[in-house]
Amino acid sequence: MTEVTNVGTAQQALDQYTDREPETKSNELGKNEFMELLVAQMNNQNPLEPQDNTEFIAQLAQFSTVEGIENLNGTVGNMETELRSSQALQASSMVGRSVVVPNNEYGFLQNGDLIAGYAEVPATTMNMRLQIQGASGETLESIDLGRHEKGPVSIRWDGANLEVDGELVALDRTQLNRQEFMKDSEGNILLDSEGKPIPSPYPPGEYKFNISASIDGRNEQLDTAMSGKVDSVTIGTNHSVTLNLAGGTKASLNDVKQVMD
Repeated sequence: MTEVTNVGTAQQALDQYTDREPETKSNELGKNEFMELLVAQMNNQNPLEPQDNTEFIAQLAQFSTVEGIENLNGTVGNMETELRSSQALQASSMVGRSVVVPNNEYGFLQNGDLIAGYAEVPATTMNMRLQIQGASGETLESIDLGRHEKGPVSIRWDGANLEVDGELVALDRTQLNRQEFMKDSEGNILLDSEGKPIPSPYPPGEYKFNISASIDGRNEQLDTAMSGKVDSVTIGTNHSVTLNLAGGTKASLNDVKQVMD
């Protein structure tokens, strides 16, 4: 019988690879390294004691698992990149638009534009009230909004007309502090289709909404987020997206409560 020499066990074949100092300081075993070890094991197996088929199949299954994990990691990485790109594109489309975000105390009213406020009503109330304040903190208007269900409340104002949750509020103009109306070039008051004077809106500037509600017999001030116009968008080194609002407020996409049309 021919003597076979210099043939070790499968474990010894693996040991000669695993005992080597790796060229790179990495604890990860990739699919190429795994296949190299598997081939080396086959080349160095004892022909008198070949590797068991079950063990070999199990190792091939391990190889498939390693390759599958690498492919999955690559797929997840590509999805993350695409998601970041989509977020950046979405954020850039907001430049020039108004968004409602927390920590934005004042909204800037421009000619022909409107500002908005957003709050959460903690419980159904029979008496919700809105105060509109100017830049110096003075109360310009105090308006009774009546009943409101528990949940979000959205208020929009163009300086004259008021919307609550998308519905136009029928304001009693005689109860408002501002009693100015639109006039033509000859100084005559302009009338709408119903023959009523057209109110003149408040001038451009900064305004703030204070929303209060009567909850369980107590009057509570609600945290109100105001709208602001997006001046620019910043993409961070870690692909984070920051909206830069007029007035210096910064917010992330997740902070946006409402995007105004």
